[in-house]
Amino acid sequence: MNSLSNPTKIEHRHSDYLIKLVHDKLEIDKDLEMRAHIRLEFWTKDENGDFDQPVLSVIASDPTLSESQKKNDSEVFKTRIWSSTTRGSRVDPETGEFVFPDENGQYPAGSITQLEYWQNLPAAAFPGDTLAAKVYSALVANMQEVYDLQNI
Repeated sequence: MNSLSNPTKIEHRHSDYLIKLVHDKLEIDKDLEMRAHIRLEFWTKDENGDFDQPVLSVIASDPTLSESQKKNDSEVFKTRIWSSTTRGSRVDPETGEFVFPDENGQYPAGSITQLEYWQNLPAAAFPGDTLAAKVYSALVANMQEVYDLQNI
């Protein structure tokens, strides 16, 4: 597998393009805290509404656009990299949803660190028969979580 992407087609709110979430890298610190980085790539749609061509390639090869239009459009639809970290994050142990401190700085009773949540998920929580398939599944789930948190 050369790259890992989330199969979900996300409609960009301000254009007729799709957003594809692509795994960029996962960093694991020596204390096992993790940082996930994903790329948000803009794609055209084919006749079935599926991913067709990267928008940046379409812009670069469009002979009807001036160089300044290409530069402007390329800036608008450039690939973005978003990151999330387990460090400092607390979640509901049942759902994995983030929880936040109250006005006194106290987290809800029973909340756990996000790292604890990920470390305690049973292998059956992710589809696949091999370790690689389960890791890919976890990375796809994380990509969706990062996107949902940023929500462009």
